[in-house]
Amino acid sequence: MVKWLGVWILMGLVSLCGTVYAGSELNMQDGMWEITSQVKMQGMTIPPMTFSQCITKDNAVPKTNSPGQDDCTVSDMKTIGSTVSWSVVCGEQAGNMKGKGKITYHGDRFEGEMTTEQMGMVMVTEMSGRRTGSCQ
Repeated sequence: MVKWLGVWILMGLVSLCGTVYAGSELNMQDGMWEITSQVKMQGMTIPPMTFSQCITKDNAVPKTNSPGQDDCTVSDMKTIGSTVSWSVVCGEQAGNMKGKGKITYHGDRFEGEMTTEQMGMVMVTEMSGRRTGSCQ
């Protein structure tokens, strides 16, 4: 009797975990997104930049539009609910930059930030995005 009670409790917990996970799907729409980013660093703010990019649930981390950062690698990407977090490392061309970012999607828009360090300087990039249509 006690053995079966343990099995039923375990099955109930597994079922509950599955329900919680299924209910926490990323709330974002695949498509073309207009992204505005603004970099702030040690008493200086760079004017906002706006660019477009195709973003999907499978590739939910926006790419930067900064020159010299084509050799960046995104890792440790995690999705909890509608929030995506990640780490990024860029090679020698970008001055060995490393950082962490996090954005939260709200269907057809998002906001978030990425903090990076490059040559001893810390930069915070604030981002916002809005879906503008289908990917082309």
